[in-house]
Amino acid sequence: MTNHPTRSRFLAWILMALFTFAGVQVPASAAIVTTDQIAADSHLEDRRSEIKEMLTRDDVKQQLVDLGVDVNHVQDRVDSMTASELAQLDGKMDDLPAGGILGAVLAVILILVLLDLLGATDVFPNI
Repeated sequence: MTNHPTRSRFLAWILMALFTFAGVQVPASAAIVTTDQIAADSHLEDRRSEIKEMLTRDDVKQQLVDLGVDVNHVQDRVDSMTASELAQLDGKMDDLPAGGILGAVLAVILILVLLDLLGATDVFPNI
């Protein structure tokens, strides 16, 4: 039974360590969120959903496939777009005539190609 005191001592050390760190609390931090920030976030999500909705149309999907673009990669890229990228895309879409969906698709692809060339994304692995 020489092993018993060693086991008890080991358990005592573990319990001491657990009780020592059990009282440690991580400080919490909170920041004030303004209405403008909430509205901007809401607007970004609205823009993303509009673009995703456009990408689910059959004619848009076919155009992307014809250009050699994987639709899933484009949707992932839309999810990761920053506010400035969405604003650029929004500006290009506002300049298009009504029903100019082809131009909108080309604008999305142009932005994706530029970001791919800059190394920010890897949507087109052959570029």
